[in-house]
Amino acid sequence: MHVSRQSLQPSLSVVLSVVGACVLSTAAAAADVSGRGSSGSGAAEAQYHILAGEVAAGRNQPLVAAEEFLKALEFAPDAALAARATSLALASNNATLALSTARKWLTIEPTSLEAREVITRLSLRAGLTDQAYEQCVAIVKDHPGGLDDGLRHVSLLLAQEEQQGPAALALIAKLVAQYPKRAGAWQAQGLLALRFGDIEQAEKSARESLRLDPSSKEAPLLLTGALVRKGDIAGADQIIDGQTRNNPIASDIRLGYARLLIESNQREHARLQLTRVLKGTGDNTDALYLLGLINLDEGKVDEAEPQFRTLVKTKDRANEAHYYLGRIAEQRGRWADALSEYTQVNAGNQVLDASVRRAEMLYRTGKLDEARVTLEQLRRQYPPLSPRFYLAEGQLLNDAGTPDEALLLYSRALEEHKNEPDLLYARSLVFERLKRLDEAEADLRTVLTASPADARALNALGFMLVVHSSRLDEAEKLIAKALEITPEEPAVIDSMGWLRFRQGRQSEALLLLARAYEVFPDPEVAAHFGEALWVGGDRGKAQAVWDRALQASPNNGVLRETIKRLMP
Repeated sequence: MHVSRQSLQPSLSVVLSVVGACVLSTAAAAADVSGRGSSGSGAAEAQYHILAGEVAAGRNQPLVAAEEFLKALEFAPDAALAARATSLALASNNATLALSTARKWLTIEPTSLEAREVITRLSLRAGLTDQAYEQCVAIVKDHPGGLDDGLRHVSLLLAQEEQQGPAALALIAKLVAQYPKRAGAWQAQGLLALRFGDIEQAEKSARESLRLDPSSKEAPLLLTGALVRKGDIAGADQIIDGQTRNNPIASDIRLGYARLLIESNQREHARLQLTRVLKGTGDNTDALYLLGLINLDEGKVDEAEPQFRTLVKTKDRANEAHYYLGRIAEQRGRWADALSEYTQVNAGNQVLDASVRRAEMLYRTGKLDEARVTLEQLRRQYPPLSPRFYLAEGQLLNDAGTPDEALLLYSRALEEHKNEPDLLYARSLVFERLKRLDEAEADLRTVLTASPADARALNALGFMLVVHSSRLDEAEKLIAKALEITPEEPAVIDSMGWLRFRQGRQSEALLLLARAYEVFPDPEVAAHFGEALWVGGDRGKAQAVWDRALQASPNNGVLRETIKRLMP
């Protein structure tokens, strides 16, 4: 099994969330229909479709449920029912149906901002730009906060459409043309341009917004963001210094500036800004938290730890502090301390990851059964995230040297989540470990049938063919495609290097393996690179590569087998 393949994690799809879980009981819906004075046959028809929809929803069949609720809406035009139908259509990833239900929703409830948001985003995705623009105009005009808030709302809404940058920018430009004298319109355009990387337009819009409203507090920050992204840190500093002079909220401004610098990888400059904030206030928890993250990210654990120790005593950052103290303890191999810290994370963005890591720490401290119970409880508590918890449990079983149990677990999980790609990929690794190569290949082929551009599966299958077969031409096609999709991914570069080694193309292999090892000195990459060096005659360098890898991963099977085979 080639563990480094696992560094290729796919991006999870972002589910469009528009309405909360709005559950109508069949009885309540029936009463609502009757209250509207529907004809007897119409009321009965609506009740039938509502009942069928609720049954389908209960069976986790969102597409069928949405279709039934849409039929019910023909007899019972209810806004809450239309919202539920839209939510279910979105959950089923049926954009066409979701657009239909959202339009029905807007017909029933013409003032619904949520319905307009759904129609805007789905129309933009479908290339229906005129319809998207129509909804944006309505959002701006009818926004309860006024025109400027409406324009900002539209900008933030369009910013969520990551794949529709050009169309979104063209749409906001039309709105600016409609409101050319409003600073808020230019501000909204600048925000969207910055989001999609059009730095020149972002700067231009920010400067025009500031010209129209010199007292604006937002335009200078937008301009600062554009200048930071442009690399003009001196210009950004000048604006921030002007904004913070004799300003009671100077710390907040510098904190926002530090965040911009961090996002643009200007960490040392961000560190200076955060230090200035702490000198001015002394107890700014946000500044201390960001400084701790910078130190942790740069490997300055001894500096980060006391900062997070301070934060555990605060109300607003205690959970994050415990989480990162757990990461520090884990990094140092102090499993019991890490377990203690993760156990104290009970809210916030890191609570789920802390729970999964807590299970791993239970395993590390010899409590595998407790770890499994923890993950089982998480599956019951968060059903939509069940595959993630199955993956974590399977990895623990694999690490514990019980791949057969991991295989049973993954197979059970796939009965609940048919053809879920992450589970299929994980099971393929176990099949490979057990030398059940045909079954491993079948799982990866299933992933690729659904997602032909899944670089992780392409690479895993290609590498497996390199290691376990003579089908090198087929392997080359798979790995080459993965490399085309993810040209900087070290696991794929390593696979191509190992393929070249097996093909006898020694010089190409060394270049690729050295490149992979420099970026990602994983023990298996080190094993490959070292073997290529050894066979090529540079045995001293090979030994140095292996020694370094053994210090970090003394029990890695692939590494130890390679060294034993070449240095008996």
